[in-house]
Amino acid sequence: MRKREKAAYIIGIAAVTAIFTVITKPSLRFTPTHEITDTIVTDTPTFHISAYDSLFRTYADTIGWDWKMLAAIAYVESKFDTAATSNVGAQGLMQMMPGTARAMGVPEGKERDPEESVRAAVNYFVYLSRLFRRVPENERIHFVLASYNAGFGHIQDAMRLAEKYGKNRHIWNNNVETFLRLKNDSIYYTDSLCRNGRFTGIETTLFVRKVQHKYSEYCLREERYWATHRDTTHYTPLGIPVCTEEDIACTSTDSNNIPTALL
Repeated sequence: MRKREKAAYIIGIAAVTAIFTVITKPSLRFTPTHEITDTIVTDTPTFHISAYDSLFRTYADTIGWDWKMLAAIAYVESKFDTAATSNVGAQGLMQMMPGTARAMGVPEGKERDPEESVRAAVNYFVYLSRLFRRVPENERIHFVLASYNAGFGHIQDAMRLAEKYGKNRHIWNNNVETFLRLKNDSIYYTDSLCRNGRFTGIETTLFVRKVQHKYSEYCLREERYWATHRDTTHYTPLGIPVCTEEDIACTSTDSNNIPTALL
């Protein structure tokens, strides 16, 4: 994950600190019933992606996401390597920066703990989903993923620029993503609407595409798995996950503690 802008941290940390204890549900903490290995053996057929599927299933369920989206993010971020550390200091399964991990409630020294990493990432996704609550649900996932990678300040800049140049600030493909890439051009990053400075957006736009591609791959693999392992009459694969207003209702706090929504 790219290094977050200091300004985004200053704004986000105060708000997140006020809400992460609300959206964290200790009773849902993952307790392994067997040793985690690369191969999970059960009496009942189970579609398997990684050694951390139980974590993804448990925490995705708390916010109404498809667990395969969390798996896709983890794969793109770390390839399921809990010891991974990026060249800018992001750590663990979900590659969170230490400052963001602290704000999400991860104890110091636990950044590489897989459960702490997944739990913190899910808390952060809820927080970002709230900031993008005015973006249509079918588009919101793109903005959440982009902000997870780049920081919401840069995405906000790209939204303002998109609107200025006649594009839709609530549509990602060929609209906001275009201006995120253009933030590397002085014509755009020196614009008064661009409050977070220069940014090379190609990495973030590729991150969003890679995650979506991996998620689609996992969905297809799961469909094929169930087609060969048991009757699929009652199996309906979930679509692209979004946090609905109901999903994030439990995070409601005093509006004075939340940064201005991305209008």
